[in-house]
Amino acid sequence: MESTVYRRGSDGKIVGTPEAKPVIEMPAPPVFAVTTYRAGDIGQTQAQPKIVADTPQPVVPVKPEPQQPTPVAVKPSPKLPAVNLPKFSFGKSKSRFPRPVRYIRNIVLAYLGFYVVLGFHAAASLDKMPASSNVALADTAGTNWLLVGSDSREGLTKAERKELHTGKDEGSQRTDTIMVIHIDDSGKPTLVSLPRDSYITIPAHIALDGSSVEDRKNKINTAYGKGGAPLLVETVERNTGLHIDHYMEVGFKGIRDITDAVGGVNMCVPADVTDENSGLNLLAGCQELDGKNALAYVRMRYADPKGDLGRIERQQQFLSSVMKKVATPAVLLNPISMWKLVDAGTGSVNVGDGDSVMDISSLARAMRALSNGNGTLTTVPVSETDANTAAGSSVIWDDAAARDLFVSLGAN
Repeated sequence: MESTVYRRGSDGKIVGTPEAKPVIEMPAPPVFAVTTYRAGDIGQTQAQPKIVADTPQPVVPVKPEPQQPTPVAVKPSPKLPAVNLPKFSFGKSKSRFPRPVRYIRNIVLAYLGFYVVLGFHAAASLDKMPASSNVALADTAGTNWLLVGSDSREGLTKAERKELHTGKDEGSQRTDTIMVIHIDDSGKPTLVSLPRDSYITIPAHIALDGSSVEDRKNKINTAYGKGGAPLLVETVERNTGLHIDHYMEVGFKGIRDITDAVGGVNMCVPADVTDENSGLNLLAGCQELDGKNALAYVRMRYADPKGDLGRIERQQQFLSSVMKKVATPAVLLNPISMWKLVDAGTGSVNVGDGDSVMDISSLARAMRALSNGNGTLTTVPVSETDANTAAGSSVIWDDAAARDLFVSLGAN
């Protein structure tokens, strides 16, 4: 506590008495102040206590900021159009199709994928051979296939030849089945069978042994043995006036394997038949034939009262039955059966070197139409079925009727 001393001055006044208010000297303003805030007080304007430094702080000289260069105006680049990128979602997405529809869609896509693969497999496995005519005939209307069933035993073992009663391979190959399949511009097919013993003109040619042969009459099935597929095609063109666009050849093995691949074919046998040459032994009635019996049925002719013409009818019946069986869901929608069918076909069927899988597909559609009755099955008109010729017992065509038939198909 402070004490006040009173005394009297020279003038008689008392010094130290509170006669005058004391003057309170205010402190000098601080050099700098630090303000503290409590949490949550930031931004408030309430005055805070100041702490004044005891001694003045030295003034730090402030360096002048360097002068900034004058900015250069930059021309803005043109804005690119906005692109909306697709959003990818890796989670489960809701389909607009109900579940049963999605199942059906997936099944259809799976089958489409399978048939694409099957088509490439067939194209890669096709066996091709030269089959163009030696002297090409001018093109005629529509599309013409020459379908040949040969007596080739190629691919059959000795035991299989014995089982199928095909006999020995004598080296000289002949064509037991000759058919022209004409497809007009509207897609309607006509199948014309040419009897194997048809006595016609074989064009002049160079034989397989290199010798030169002039035009001469002979059975049509000898043309293949003398000049291969090219001479057979030329012979058919010369005698029918039809340009042959495509060629297909099937041997004994092909008939057996294709029949087994589709699970057998249904054939209606008109009467009990037993044939030692083909090994056929069947009872009358409609029945399913396996590959072995189907081959014997289409080959057999000696036990048929119609001879070769009766065999032609059975061959046409067989082709229709095969195509009907192929078109059934049990085969068409069975990947295993379809794969076996393609393997059987490509393994024992030869086509012309210019033919493709698409051409064969066109032929298959024509054959299916024939099996459904949407086409014509016929045989070239004949005047004699057992004529005595220099080549032996032969079939003689009815020239006028045959010419009318071929002209109706576009022959020159």
